[in-house]
Amino acid sequence: MPAGSRHGFMGEEGLAEISARYIRFADTEARGRSPLYEELARAVAGDRETLGFLSTLPDVKRQPNLLLAAVRHLFGTPTGWNEFRQALLAQPEPVRSLMLERSTQTNEPGRCATLLPVLARLPQPLALLEVGTSAGLCLMPDLYGYDYGRKVIRAPEMASEPPVFRCSASETTPLPTASP
Repeated sequence: MPAGSRHGFMGEEGLAEISARYIRFADTEARGRSPLYEELARAVAGDRETLGFLSTLPDVKRQPNLLLAAVRHLFGTPTGWNEFRQALLAQPEPVRSLMLERSTQTNEPGRCATLLPVLARLPQPLALLEVGTSAGLCLMPDLYGYDYGRKVIRAPEMASEPPVFRCSASETTPLPTASP
């Protein structure tokens, strides 16, 4: 996309708002979880051409995780910012089309880490019902591992390595000794 070709209508304030969104994502979502996504989000926040590309999308479609997922889906996992930027700017239309037709899911099974201390205190065994849209991911708290810093609760042995959710809990949180 040639510089200035599609984002002349958005002023500096609008670009600064998009940039701040990507910095927030890097700081609160990616830091400590995904060094690559943290790097990419910070780089997007400082790149006028990429911010210009994002400014051509509706606000709801400017989400960092949507841009990162779209580029990854279309071109594979980039090794870093230069590869990401090159892929996006060389072929912005497929990225734009994918971002406009898709949305992100907030089906975060990591939220099981906040539920586990409560679930472990209930009479056992438990049966869980999913009433949200997490595709059942929150129905399997016993199949995940949890690292609370001061205590690690391991998942059962499986054919593939189960995810381990890093989380923090206050000293007063009653951590279980095992998954329910």
